[in-house]
Amino acid sequence: MKKVEIKFDKQTVKRIVENICYPLVAFGLALAVWAIVAKIKDNPLVLPMPDVVLERFFVLGGEDGFWLAVLASILRTLIAFITSFAFALLFAAIGGVFKAFHRIMSPLVTILRAAPTVAVILIMYAFVHNETMAILVGFLIAFPIMYSAFYSAITGVDKDLVEMSKLYNVSPINRVRFVYLPSIANTLFDTSKSTLSLTFKVVVAAEILTSVARSVGGKIQTAYASFEVAYLLAWTMIAIVFSFVLEGIVALSKKIWEVAR
Repeated sequence: MKKVEIKFDKQTVKRIVENICYPLVAFGLALAVWAIVAKIKDNPLVLPMPDVVLERFFVLGGEDGFWLAVLASILRTLIAFITSFAFALLFAAIGGVFKAFHRIMSPLVTILRAAPTVAVILIMYAFVHNETMAILVGFLIAFPIMYSAFYSAITGVDKDLVEMSKLYNVSPINRVRFVYLPSIANTLFDTSKSTLSLTFKVVVAAEILTSVARSVGGKIQTAYASFEVAYLLAWTMIAIVFSFVLEGIVALSKKIWEVAR
């Protein structure tokens, strides 16, 4: 029987170390510091030991309403993100063609980017008291970030390529497909990766402050109100995990795009 040899070059080993080993070391150090502080405090009601929280973390998946809460928060996040993405790309494209439109949008975008997230949540809560509020807050936080990035990418497309496509009478659709899209694809994916996870965290924050039922934020608020710190930290870990999952989905989509090109 022929032996199968698996060889790792230096680049592969480097990627494994950077993507797996370093994060594991960081996670281990964080747990160690947590355990030391918890031992010093010696008060499980204030700061439980990591093993207690991790036990609750793994138990949560089997509890009633867990997946309903997680999927509801993810759905709100996706609605806010997709809406923000579509409007940001559309308005950035319009701003790239009509500079006056961008000059009108620019101060509005600057104000939205500068506004504190909690202030945005509280202001929106004064007008909207249902689950839609979390979606609106997610949109208001994500839109200015994506608009600025998309506008810079669109206006940064090689002017020579654009002029050449016009010279050879390339149709507008093909110009977008073969000139603009390849040029801005990296920006679209990279901005989406960071903004999607940010939108999820903002949506969860809005759910916490407004006590939205059937949501990750609602579960965190319930744990806080009942002073169950272990469950509070476990649900916080759930939010962090799914934030990374959403980032990973965008990163995988980028890889698929690069292979399919």
